[in-house]
Amino acid sequence: MKFLLSLNPITIVFLVATFNWLMTFFGASLVYFVKNANKKLICVALGSSAGIMIAASFFSLLLPAKEQLENSGKIALLMIPAGFICGVLLLMTFDKLLPHEHMMTHVQEGINPSRFSKNKLLMLAMTLHNIPEGLAVGVAFAGAANGNYLSAIILAIGIGIQNFPEGTAIALPMLQCGKSRFQAMMYGQFSALVEVPAALIGFIFASITNVTLPFILSFAAGAMFFVCIEELIPEANATEGIDLGTISFMIGFVIMMSLDILLS
Repeated sequence: MKFLLSLNPITIVFLVATFNWLMTFFGASLVYFVKNANKKLICVALGSSAGIMIAASFFSLLLPAKEQLENSGKIALLMIPAGFICGVLLLMTFDKLLPHEHMMTHVQEGINPSRFSKNKLLMLAMTLHNIPEGLAVGVAFAGAANGNYLSAIILAIGIGIQNFPEGTAIALPMLQCGKSRFQAMMYGQFSALVEVPAALIGFIFASITNVTLPFILSFAAGAMFFVCIEELIPEANATEGIDLGTISFMIGFVIMMSLDILLS
């Protein structure tokens, strides 16, 4: 840990984002150990991912944003809901424009999704999820006060943990699409590659505009909330008659909350 903290901040962000991509890769590799694409397993993966993302957004993005503005007056605190709404609007725009397919309900959205294969639509859906995750990591490191990266590292660990089941969730449906296990694993990990440039862009942009850091932290939280509420939670509860998605969400939330309590 000391070696990591001794590195240049942008190098730390790159390494952490790469770790998160690797977690997705390891999760996608589970296709070699699961015989068939199990809907219940996918629901568990999506639900736990959503729980971790919601908790990470609150404890590692919104609360630090509020703490930075505590002595700035109530008007300045409005920067938090403003940033949150802007993050939601950006992801809503991406959701309307980027062709993608919901992996459980198979509903297709975006501009002219028929131009793309089912495999690419599924991968684009998960890529859409990973953009705000990468941004959140970069922004969290940029917002660390006096080089105290503990909160940002907790956020990165949480996202890394949820990337594991997320990789599984995108790789397993590929088996139903006729892909080999190797191809399914590759599709699963490709969706998380976007986290590396997204984290670097988030860090650089937030560092340049340091005055508006609470806004940017809230912006990243809003983007993650949108992904969870629009995509992950409905998909996690797509299996009828059971509460696997809901229970998994709660477990994911408690895991991330416990990380923040124990490590901070």
